[in-house]
Amino acid sequence: MPPKEYLQLHTVLYEWSKECPMDLKKDLSLFFNSQAFLDRKDTFFRGLHDRKWVALITKAGVDETRATLGDLFNYHFLDLYVTPLSLSQISAAPRMPSGAAYNKFIKDLTRDNKVIKAQARVVNWKRNLDRATDMVVNAPGVLQDASTSSSSGSGVSQPRWFISVDVESFERDHSKILEIGWSIWDSGSNLFVDKHYAVSDYRHLKNGRFVPDRRDRFMFGTTIWEPLEKCISAFQQDLDTATAQNMKGEYVLIAHDLASDETYLQKMGVQFPKNMVPFDTIELNCARIGDSNAKVGLGKLLDSLDIENYCLHNAGKVIFVLDIWLIVFSPLVALANG
Repeated sequence: MPPKEYLQLHTVLYEWSKECPMDLKKDLSLFFNSQAFLDRKDTFFRGLHDRKWVALITKAGVDETRATLGDLFNYHFLDLYVTPLSLSQISAAPRMPSGAAYNKFIKDLTRDNKVIKAQARVVNWKRNLDRATDMVVNAPGVLQDASTSSSSGSGVSQPRWFISVDVESFERDHSKILEIGWSIWDSGSNLFVDKHYAVSDYRHLKNGRFVPDRRDRFMFGTTIWEPLEKCISAFQQDLDTATAQNMKGEYVLIAHDLASDETYLQKMGVQFPKNMVPFDTIELNCARIGDSNAKVGLGKLLDSLDIENYCLHNAGKVIFVLDIWLIVFSPLVALANG
């Protein structure tokens, strides 16, 4: 017996529904949800195609259905040809005696595909975690004693700079930026720069209904109030200074929910070094746990790592984000140091 040939079921239903005359569409839809169409042995299958589960119908089933439709509707539907599918797994679909059973079959495929996507995300994030680990452990200066700086004969010429940044916006209009905070760690000298800028243009705007307003609670220095343009310029100047001091080195951008902060910074026109490598601590934590659904807010993550924290709705929380980065990898650094 020759091997079965398959077509994707949704393609068959789509093509025939598209060509069907308007006066027959309702009846065709009813037929596709009927037991006569769905409850047929050795006709419907599920297959893994390009790492995604799809509903399949055999070519014999397509030909049989086309003949039935011709008799029922006195209309000759398009003869569909098999396009080769790369199927790594194939299994029979469950019995589908009704439209409800078919809907459950499709819902189960959707659920299984979500699981596959989640697993793929974890695999990708674990690669990022491995890369992040390598970048910390092998950063010039990290494997030396913390009290030894690059200026004291260590021989380190191109350290890595680790930059964490956070942007806080007005809860009722996220286009209005209220704060920018950043923390920069030079691995070669083991020195940190922590800054917090509050935007004077919007001093009159207060959060509080949905998130607390903590602009006046920077715990690691003095908050500087400036117009937005000067706040952006101050951050850009620190980036440019880092670039000038480390022309051939690498830069690591770290944030908790990186996409959100990147969007703000791009709109502000901030220019990052071309060799900047971005990491999201949400994703790295999921990789560490091995669960793509383990996304947690900054507070819960800090608590789980026993990092004491305060005033997380202040943009100065980037210091805590950098702490996460260092604490997650500190056992690895300690191990590498022997």
